[in-house]
Amino acid sequence: MLRSRPNRQQRPSESSDERQGFGGQRGGSTNNNYHYGGYPKGSSAGPMSISSGADDDDGNDYNKKKKGGIGGPSKFGFNLSSPVGGGKHNKFSGGGSTTPRKSAAYNNYSSSSSSSSGYSGALILIAITISMLLSGTTFYYRKMTTRAKSELISLKAQARHPHEHHHDPVNNENNRAHAQAVSELKKKLSELQGELSRATVRNKDMENELVKTNKIYERLEEEMKAYDLQYDQMARSWNDMVLQVKETRQKFIDDHTKNRDDQTGGIVPGGPGHTLNQQRELEQMESMEDYEDFVQRREDALWDKIDLLIEKIGRDSQRETLEWFGADLLQHGVPEDDISFRVDLEVEYPKFDPYRPDENPELWSRVKGTISIEMAPLKLMPIAVNLFLQQVHHKLWEGCNFVINAMHILQAGPHQYKGQGQYSPNAFPLKNKFEKSRLDKMPYQEYSELYPHTKYTVGYAGRPGGPDFYINKVDNSENHGPGGQTHHDLHEEADPCFGRVVAGFEVMDEINRIPVDREKGSLLVAPVTIVSGKVFAFRRSEMNGDGTKMDGAGESPLEGGGGGGGGKQGSLNMPTS
Repeated sequence: MLRSRPNRQQRPSESSDERQGFGGQRGGSTNNNYHYGGYPKGSSAGPMSISSGADDDDGNDYNKKKKGGIGGPSKFGFNLSSPVGGGKHNKFSGGGSTTPRKSAAYNNYSSSSSSSSGYSGALILIAITISMLLSGTTFYYRKMTTRAKSELISLKAQARHPHEHHHDPVNNENNRAHAQAVSELKKKLSELQGELSRATVRNKDMENELVKTNKIYERLEEEMKAYDLQYDQMARSWNDMVLQVKETRQKFIDDHTKNRDDQTGGIVPGGPGHTLNQQRELEQMESMEDYEDFVQRREDALWDKIDLLIEKIGRDSQRETLEWFGADLLQHGVPEDDISFRVDLEVEYPKFDPYRPDENPELWSRVKGTISIEMAPLKLMPIAVNLFLQQVHHKLWEGCNFVINAMHILQAGPHQYKGQGQYSPNAFPLKNKFEKSRLDKMPYQEYSELYPHTKYTVGYAGRPGGPDFYINKVDNSENHGPGGQTHHDLHEEADPCFGRVVAGFEVMDEINRIPVDREKGSLLVAPVTIVSGKVFAFRRSEMNGDGTKMDGAGESPLEGGGGGGGGKQGSLNMPTS
């Protein structure tokens, strides 16, 4: 701890006021142009702004000249002045005010969020503390070095001018004492100069650290500006969202409480009292969970109604199928579960000529063949089975063509062949027959896991399915089953599978020999036309797996298709499903 001048003891090299003639000057000895404080006149004590005592006028002059040095107002936006000494009325040595100055950047930063301001404040506090420590150390060593130089010069002056000083009777001892004092002062001076050099290096490092700290501060300040801008944008978005939520909530309440018309009492039948309770429940909702629960309950009620509707459509389709195509079997006492149906499609196609394989397939001789399709059990797929039987019975497929023969399916539809491998898709004369009869589409994607898309099964294409149908040439249970058609909106749905080919495989083999255009989606380059179709009803339990009639069976199956339940009876050998 440095002592102030009123408490410091007088050194041997310094004389009293009477011997040296101070003349009342408070700054120190005037001998050899040196003040008492050890600072040469006109010289600076270094880059420090700290005085050695409360009355050190030279130190205050130095502070005024340097404006604080390292401790004065700096470019960093905050005051790094040391609180040690510095003058009687100055709290900080950088200026004359008793209040520390704060930069505009610091004030702006102080208004930021608590976490960022605390971090920046910590950096500033550390920088100030380190600067104070190094400033005090540097000042101390400069002070001591200056005093040592002063004493050394004073001793040398006394040695050169012995008559100006009081002499001891033993002159030799005084000379030895002076020489020893000079040697010690030189040694001390050398040590102090080394310490001063090291302190200067540390001070330089600290200045570099302060530069880095200033850059960090500036970066944090820029980040805070960006955060403030982002916060303002988020605040505006939040306000807009709150307003939108209020409007949506009010609209939700209005839509679910206002009368649909003058005849109803509200969203749920039950009269004004029920509607009032419904409105009260909606107005008391506060969280998103409340709204989700309300909507979920309504959605569950809606799906319950859909399930009931699907069940009713299925029962009606099953009854219609039996009345139209199985009435004769029912009259003979055949149980409904034992009645099955088959469709024979007669097709015309160009037959492959092995002697002219490179010839245009349109020039091949055309032949006719039959593809037999047994329908799925009526209880599993009543809607799809009834739709296909109705299409065949009303002769809607006559004149339509098989157009796509890909690796996995053979697909037919109301498409007309124009020649040279070109087709008119959904040709109006053909498609209009389906639409006019209202037999063009499935009401929904009916599907049963008990009847998947295995090889040679038949299914409807599209969403909703129909009127195009296809024959699976491979097992497409995964590709055409639930979740297989991901390009549709309701990809969890499946294509309806309603029958399987039981005869006419040789016809399919002949069709497979017709060339296709792979670049156009595997289109057949020659027409394969459906000429006609017939519907047959038979008793499932009287058929073998190979399509022959079981021994001891009763009458042959009946040919259906008559207006109210079957037409002319005929013989038919049909395999079981």
